[in-house]
Amino acid sequence: MLSLNLFGTGQLCYGDRILPGFPRHRPHLLICYLALYRDRVHSREHLAAVFWGDHPTSDSRKYLRNALWRLRQALQSIQVPDEDYLRVVDDTVSLGDQEHLWLDTRAFEEKVTGCQKIAGPALTAEQAGNLESAARLYRGDLLQDTYEDWCIYERERFRLLYLSTLSKLMGYYEVGGDYGRALEHGERILAHDNTRERTHRQIMRLYWLLGDRSAALAQYRRCVQILQESFHLPPMAQTRRLYQEMVSGGLSCGADAAGRTTHLRERGQAGGNEDRLEQALQRLEQIEESVEQARAELRQATELIRTLAGYGRVNEGSAARSAGLPPYKTVHWPS
Repeated sequence: MLSLNLFGTGQLCYGDRILPGFPRHRPHLLICYLALYRDRVHSREHLAAVFWGDHPTSDSRKYLRNALWRLRQALQSIQVPDEDYLRVVDDTVSLGDQEHLWLDTRAFEEKVTGCQKIAGPALTAEQAGNLESAARLYRGDLLQDTYEDWCIYERERFRLLYLSTLSKLMGYYEVGGDYGRALEHGERILAHDNTRERTHRQIMRLYWLLGDRSAALAQYRRCVQILQESFHLPPMAQTRRLYQEMVSGGLSCGADAAGRTTHLRERGQAGGNEDRLEQALQRLEQIEESVEQARAELRQATELIRTLAGYGRVNEGSAARSAGLPPYKTVHWPS
């Protein structure tokens, strides 16, 4: 079976044979693209434009032919039956045998898709287990050393799915009373995006539930500083209100709060006002998560616009250089 890992630095292997240098070269990125868009059949013209759009059409088609030939050679070097996995028919190219392909991004999406509309506190143990498995598959951002346009878009999409997964798990463990594990997931979120105010608020509450008042208040100060430096904005009213409740001692702590969160889980299918309240809380969590994702997407779009302004198309790592990132090392194939 062919195994293709696209999270982190990436790896392609067939059995115990690993393709050396993957995914540094353009033919390697070609199979990554085909795997990410595996449900489509791509015209040669489209692929040539995606990878060599800055070149004349005749040259870009020639570079595509060269890349396909080199990709076949690379797969054959580790005894991959390339005809099974690379389908070239007339003027189209697509991924071949998917039944015998293990793809980490596909496995990740399959595990998180069923929980996308479920709030963290409402997860079952089985669903939480699936999300934990998905989180383990995420070994780093998608093809993290690659700065092609198509890769940047997909990288952000998977990154948002990953952060949403961690956020749901935070809510699940908080309701279950496992505050330490919830904190671990919260810190993992902030390691990727420290401007997520909702996560700061959750961490404040978790420290408070653990009885660590000083850590809870310190988390608020950390949130204030980050939001000021990143957006020149104060925290939301909800965050400030939580802080004031902690300062005044009006927020329940310890066993009382733990009892309330455990009650949410044990209540199950309770009817009447409690059931409507639970639905409202779940909806509120979904809305807050959407706001956080929108903020992240807005920041990403702003950075991309700034990068593209005055530079034309992103080419050979120009986006990375202007953003202060290490450039992608483009391999210039001979014509």
